[in-house]
Amino acid sequence: MPVDPEKLAKLQKSTAKKVGGSRVKAKKVIKTEQDDTKLIEALGKLKATKIEGVEEANFFKDDGKVLHFNRVGVQGAPASNTFAFTGYPQEKNITQLIPQILPQLGAENLEILRQLAEQIQAGKTPKDLGTAASAGASEAAGLNEEGNDDIPDLVDQKFDDVE
Repeated sequence: MPVDPEKLAKLQKSTAKKVGGSRVKAKKVIKTEQDDTKLIEALGKLKATKIEGVEEANFFKDDGKVLHFNRVGVQGAPASNTFAFTGYPQEKNITQLIPQILPQLGAENLEILRQLAEQIQAGKTPKDLGTAASAGASEAAGLNEEGNDDIPDLVDQKFDDVE
């Protein structure tokens, strides 16, 4: 029986280099159903009830972005001050949600609204508005380009003079 050296070389390369048996680890399967049941059980212990009539939810982040839940399930336990929002969030800029989101904006987002109004009057494009919204959020948080002005520079000062 003739042996083809090329096929033999391929077979030798494809075989494992280790001698002896090694345990093959099974891949850990992440089951979200189990996590969901644990969450449902925890909410059940708190006596949470489903809140009807919530069509969407928006969570405002400090950087000017919004977590937008289009279809959301809300369960609440007011006695323990616990509410659970379930669904698939989308991270969006405030400018993408401007018409619907105006009644939901509070005093903390007033600076962002003012800057957006100025930029719309200046005739900037929606792309420019998105970058300005994130810049406005950092300014509203008290930061500027140089850093936080409330922190003093304590360079070359000695605090412990032991003499």
